[in-house]
Amino acid sequence: MICERIPALHSGLFDVAFSLFGKKPAPAPLGGKGSARPAAKPVAKPAVTPAAGRRDEAVALDFTQPGDIPKRSSTRIEVQETSHQIPAAIEQSAVLFSAEQPEAACAPLEGAIRADDLGPHARRAWGMLFELYQLLGRQADFEQLAVEFAARFETSPPAWTAVGESGGEAKVSPGGTPTVALASLRGDKVQEAVVQLFRNAEKCAAVRLGLAKAADFDEDGCALLNEALRQLKRTGKECALPGADKAVALLAPVAVVGTRDKEQAWLLLLEFYQHLGDQEAFDEAAVNYAITFEVSPPSWESGRAAEEAGPADAASALAPEADAAACRLEGDIVSGMDDAFDAIDERAGAEPVLAVDVSRVRRMDFVAAANLMNLVTRLSATGQRVRFVGASHLLAALWEIIGLDRVAGIELRKA
Repeated sequence: MICERIPALHSGLFDVAFSLFGKKPAPAPLGGKGSARPAAKPVAKPAVTPAAGRRDEAVALDFTQPGDIPKRSSTRIEVQETSHQIPAAIEQSAVLFSAEQPEAACAPLEGAIRADDLGPHARRAWGMLFELYQLLGRQADFEQLAVEFAARFETSPPAWTAVGESGGEAKVSPGGTPTVALASLRGDKVQEAVVQLFRNAEKCAAVRLGLAKAADFDEDGCALLNEALRQLKRTGKECALPGADKAVALLAPVAVVGTRDKEQAWLLLLEFYQHLGDQEAFDEAAVNYAITFEVSPPSWESGRAAEEAGPADAASALAPEADAAACRLEGDIVSGMDDAFDAIDERAGAEPVLAVDVSRVRRMDFVAAANLMNLVTRLSATGQRVRFVGASHLLAALWEIIGLDRVAGIELRKA
């Protein structure tokens, strides 16, 4: 039996993590010759009694005395020698990232991917490297990896969603739905954003176009956006418009009876009213449009839900896996955050399976992961099942190293 005290400092955490799970030589860097993967060796894992049932297994996995849930950096983790099949490169990368060393975390994965010796864990390693490149802003490396991924797996790679230089700011919203944010509704800015929006739509069933920061517009930009929204609708893609109320305030002054120089802006205003579910404003503007342009106005589509009633509504519409979650974790979760998992403990017993949305968790360090393991183990011993929804590949890899997947369900973030 090995007993280690994990310090809170990242350097100490890194040393202890590798003392627990075994130091392994890092593979050759990307572009170099990959070295052979070392043979599997015993590594430290929580104690498990194979013959015991799930409840007995959960008790055996408890790192602490009964009833004691450590939350501070002085946590003691009691482990015994066992083995697992997670490749060394994935272990090393997950622990390095948990210690906030994302650049260093890339190297083991790059070498292992080049060596192509990851077996059934290959998709996990590629997913981790995509996430690291995304977080580091390494778009050229991401796109090169995407080309290699498509050739290797014969399927579409993840889409790059980093910040664009001028047209649209793209990011991943809760639940993994890509968002493009527009700072202007002028033609050149809208064109750049629409290109990114369509790229996202090729990979996802739902996309988001953020309008809250739009400060100006012109007819070309409104025409481009009108056509883009029509095409997305025709292809069955859902497009939420967070901030549409701000865009309405920007465009509303054009809806003046008899003023015919801003038709595309007027039509876009009607579209925004539809997305907001504001039928009264839509009907008034539509009548004025018909009078001004002497044509039939767009009709109200009663079947369409208001997608922007509020942040929670938008998130649930576009991230059903997160909508089912009873509680949420987010940000960086590290040792010393005493209340990080209180929401899970408080909700225990409320339903047979407690769903926890982790789609907003960027990083969790090793000590925090151990504390989470302690809590879930205790809950599992009482019959409470826990399911983590929307985990990144990096987070899921760390959890699998410590054995959290043995006592809880882990569902990856949707692409």
